[in-house]
Amino acid sequence: MSGSDHLVDQYAVKPKATLSLIIGVSMSVIGASFQYGYNIAVVNAPADEIKDFYFGNDTVCSTSTTNGTNARTCVEDTERGNYRDNMYAIAVSAFALAGMLGSLLVGPVVGKFGRRGGLMVNNIISFVAALCLGLAKPANSFPLIIVGRFFIGVFAGLATGIVPMYIGEISPKEWRGAIGVLNQLLITIGILFAQLLGLESMLGTQQMWPYLLAFTCIPSVLQMISIPFMPKSPRFLLIDQQKEDEARNVLVKLRGSDNVVSEMDEMRTEAASQAAEGQMTIIQLFRERSVRWQLITVLLMMVAQQLSGINAVFFYSNTIFDAAGIPEGNPQDMASVGVGVVNVLMTIVSVAVIDRIGRKKLMVWGFGTMIFWCLAMTVVLNLLNVVGGGWISYLSIACVIGYIIGFAVGPGPIPWLITAELFRQAARPSAFMVACLLNWTCNFIIGISFPAVAKLTGPYVFILFMFVCIGITVFLYFVMPETKGKTFQQISNLFAKRNKVPMASEGNGEESSMKIPLKSMDNNSSQQV
Repeated sequence: MSGSDHLVDQYAVKPKATLSLIIGVSMSVIGASFQYGYNIAVVNAPADEIKDFYFGNDTVCSTSTTNGTNARTCVEDTERGNYRDNMYAIAVSAFALAGMLGSLLVGPVVGKFGRRGGLMVNNIISFVAALCLGLAKPANSFPLIIVGRFFIGVFAGLATGIVPMYIGEISPKEWRGAIGVLNQLLITIGILFAQLLGLESMLGTQQMWPYLLAFTCIPSVLQMISIPFMPKSPRFLLIDQQKEDEARNVLVKLRGSDNVVSEMDEMRTEAASQAAEGQMTIIQLFRERSVRWQLITVLLMMVAQQLSGINAVFFYSNTIFDAAGIPEGNPQDMASVGVGVVNVLMTIVSVAVIDRIGRKKLMVWGFGTMIFWCLAMTVVLNLLNVVGGGWISYLSIACVIGYIIGFAVGPGPIPWLITAELFRQAARPSAFMVACLLNWTCNFIIGISFPAVAKLTGPYVFILFMFVCIGITVFLYFVMPETKGKTFQQISNLFAKRNKVPMASEGNGEESSMKIPLKSMDNNSSQQV
């Protein structure tokens, strides 16, 4: 280590878990990310109860008398059953369609109201959704279910953009990976929580399902109470609003130290660049050479996340549970909860290791693991069709768990984090709009087309997903740089050669800190800020 490096290490302040940082991160993910995950899964458990309430059951019974004996016969009404399923599918798909719309609103909302203000606006949308969902049964109105799912979809679309952006901008670069993965962790916890509340012993009953759906507003209530105590984004304050004094005060509270010179200088450099170039629109984002490969990387990751087969695994889970001898109803619901627990636990592992192992290794390892389990799932599902249950059934359950592990440690959480990291302030809102829109669009397409594709290809559908995983693994291995512990400007410079643009200055603070102690620098600069 050189003497100048030793000087920086000696005087640099290590990141602290300050109260301001804890409140900002925890309440943003609890109020928004948890709620997004909750609404992914909440409509699964009470599906039959909701369809029975609005459309009646799908069986027709008749009584006949033979030799003085009454016999009751019940047959399935296929036409009514299809109508019930199609109407419910409209309510379910409204969530993904509205998510696409919400993703397009990310840029305008954070531009007008800021990151913290955007969360507040989003909570209002959540309250409207909860009101519609909670009143749908008393009003005997299925359209209210559809409207409620639409509004909560808009909420989710905004949340997938605002939350990663906000927590990425308030986090110290040394912890940005772990804090960024907390977004996905709370999504998985929200899914698990919805599965638990949806059990028949909880709220998944004919009487209680309105409360199950309306529960979505509780995290928003908690976040609205906490918003006055959540820090504003110092990057938004300085770069977008030119409020340097306020940005420094917020940053000091976030870091728990007056020694914020290096970070302030990096933001000043970016502010000067944005002042010259202006905020990027979506069209400018696609035309701008300096962000071309960042954009390609993020978009391919978003597509691969949705097309890697995670929906297929959940689709086939009931078939696998049936073959393993797990009865339908509550036992299979508990098995699904078990899969949800694995998802949560492995995301926790990702939180713990991402800032040590790095984003690239976790992504490559995760998708690489999924390649193996896609192949294994194809073989096992074919064997299930040939030999039935037995030991093969338990092997199929192992395949599901193995696949979830691969997805949860990297491909699940990291694309959202990487979107925040790869772009500077001027391009970040538009980048999130495009990335979130593509993710939601792929989600919607998979939801609509997957049942037909699965029916056509059977268990060989996993071969299609395997090729997606192979393609993205090769791309990430050769193209994606490691971003852990780097500033946003340093990350931008990692792509400079591939984008064929000159490297930008990384700020005076870091250059100066190689010559004089950081504490001295801060004392001098405090007279200017």
